[in-house]
Amino acid sequence: MFAESNLGVLGGTSRSPATVGSNSSSSGGGALRRPLGTLGSSIGSSLLYGTAAEEKIVLDIGTHTLRVGYSGDARPLYKTSLYSVFSHGDNNAGRLVGKSSGLFEEGHPNNNEEELLEALLVEQLRNVYRSHLLLDSKSRKVVVAEGALLPVQVKRALARVLFYNLRVPMVSFYPGSVTSLMTCGKMVGLVVDCGHRSTAVMPVYDCRPLVSCMVSTPMGGNALFRNLKQLVLRFGKFVPFGGGQTKKDGDVKECAVDELALSDDTVRFLMTKLIYASPIAIPKSFGRPPPGLSVGIAEGDLVEWFESSITASNEVTKLTVDCPKNGRGSLMFPTWIRERAAEILFSGDMSEDHQGIVQSIVQSIAKSPVDTRRELVKNILVVGGVADMLNFKVRLLHDLISTLRDDKRWSALAGEAALANEDPVVGSSANGEAFLASDRCWTGASLAVAARIGGMDVKAEEFDGISIIDWTNQ
Repeated sequence: MFAESNLGVLGGTSRSPATVGSNSSSSGGGALRRPLGTLGSSIGSSLLYGTAAEEKIVLDIGTHTLRVGYSGDARPLYKTSLYSVFSHGDNNAGRLVGKSSGLFEEGHPNNNEEELLEALLVEQLRNVYRSHLLLDSKSRKVVVAEGALLPVQVKRALARVLFYNLRVPMVSFYPGSVTSLMTCGKMVGLVVDCGHRSTAVMPVYDCRPLVSCMVSTPMGGNALFRNLKQLVLRFGKFVPFGGGQTKKDGDVKECAVDELALSDDTVRFLMTKLIYASPIAIPKSFGRPPPGLSVGIAEGDLVEWFESSITASNEVTKLTVDCPKNGRGSLMFPTWIRERAAEILFSGDMSEDHQGIVQSIVQSIAKSPVDTRRELVKNILVVGGVADMLNFKVRLLHDLISTLRDDKRWSALAGEAALANEDPVVGSSANGEAFLASDRCWTGASLAVAARIGGMDVKAEEFDGISIIDWTNQ
């Protein structure tokens, strides 16, 4: 069906589609761990092609999160945060465990060494196979869905771990931008991947990533994390329960928020559970971008406008936390921080000369071929962990349309801009969508394997430990 089309191999390469074997290995122990609703994927493949598609292990690896599962499933079987440093675990004496902070945590310059990356990935992937997949790694081929900005060091270290340590027979690489679009049933679109270290805007036309038109910005999950933490440290307060210091009138004395009261785990909880993108954009009178806004900084009239424009009913947010210095207490901070912490992603950080996501999209459109721009703008797909934030995609589209209208060069495209999502699903847990934005890359790769669409294959006997396929150079 796809023998003579661009769908034969994702990414527009000339390699042949992946071979399809029997399904005799699909009855391994790992299948018992999957929900009953996903076990019929092989049956559907049998009805469509006359034989079941070969079941493979699908990995979606970034610099912060690893997702893993079986091909043909609608969602990953297991998700975990990658870690960057080793430490001795409390439960297992002598066992090395990790600190979940991403493969490239700031303050650890040695993380760029491939030897350390291999050691980190070996521990985590072995745990995935042993505790979650529950199968022999040599019995399944592996599919890796990767972003365009995944460092080559990580990709090479991952290949060494899979081939030399886990002894997998073959690894196939799929462009994450193309697989993400497959979840919408589209071949053309503008994929905005909001990851941990950066955000990449990749145009895709006819299932081919236009790498030369890609634009990236450091405004990603890590920038949001630092901005949220600095704002709470600056504007927040900590009130101990009971035994804290008291004022002369008997009231409990408020303490300044410090690093002990605001741990990294607390900040991640705020990121995933409490913050959201405000539906009200910053007025143009403050400037584009606002000069008083950068990572961890909000000054002057901008803060006053933030306070007056909150949509929440409470002006102060309270959260119970444990502080090693002052004990258990209440962490309080202005509610506008919940709404406006994400503004740095839309506007950028001018103190570091980093443009926002909106400007990156406009720049990518400008780089794209003229005859593709209208189709690209009609199908904007926002993926990545940051995109799971409430109201993030709607706000991004609103700001993009406003920016296009203000520029005479792109005003004709403003009315065409739209999100490339599938039809809303009643009762879905993904804000009315069939798939979470953070899972689309993995789900698309799972769909591609089930549909027998090939990727860029590397066999164990062909890998020399150094050279690795890079679809961004094809």
